[in-house]
Amino acid sequence: MNVRDHARADNHVMRDHREGRERRFEALYIAHYRAIAGYVLRRVAADEADDVIAQVFTVAWRRLDELPAPPGDRPWLFGVARNCVADQRRSERRRFHLRARLSQDVVTSGSHASSRHLFGDQVRAAIGALRPADREALRLVLWDDLTHAEAAAVLGCSPNAFELRYRRARNAVREAVIAMSPAARIDQEPPLRAAQKKSGTASS
Repeated sequence: MNVRDHARADNHVMRDHREGRERRFEALYIAHYRAIAGYVLRRVAADEADDVIAQVFTVAWRRLDELPAPPGDRPWLFGVARNCVADQRRSERRRFHLRARLSQDVVTSGSHASSRHLFGDQVRAAIGALRPADREALRLVLWDDLTHAEAAAVLGCSPNAFELRYRRARNAVREAVIAMSPAARIDQEPPLRAAQKKSGTASS
């Protein structure tokens, strides 16, 4: 094989490598864009979210060779998104306080509208009072539909440590709401999960 043949072979290898990366990135983007966009939109003002989402996938493209195989790619990408959101917050020097707004049907059936409104205020206050790490643990599961193992990977802790953090957060919210209103109950995760996903908003 002469020099020209070697060069041609090298070009083919480079082209195949590039095309393989592009296909892998496209598959990653299609599979996870909606989840990543939702994650960012719940943590960043709407007019800034597009830039943060683009940054997430820019980082993913640059670090594509570090990307774990599925299902490890999902928590890895959430970790990138978490870092990008943190970078955006630091660069803008803005603090974002997210509150969980429960829908009216979360409270005990038969409650009056005024009671339902009060209950939502109590839950928002209880979640807002959590330590940031505990609040994030609650959000990753209830808002972002991550498993406990995936959320642990995002937060960089063991599944056992995450489980303790998550349960501590849920118990703290439950106890705080009961203390504010003994009649109020948070006794099932699915309604709380559904209500928070419907009602989560970002505010500056």
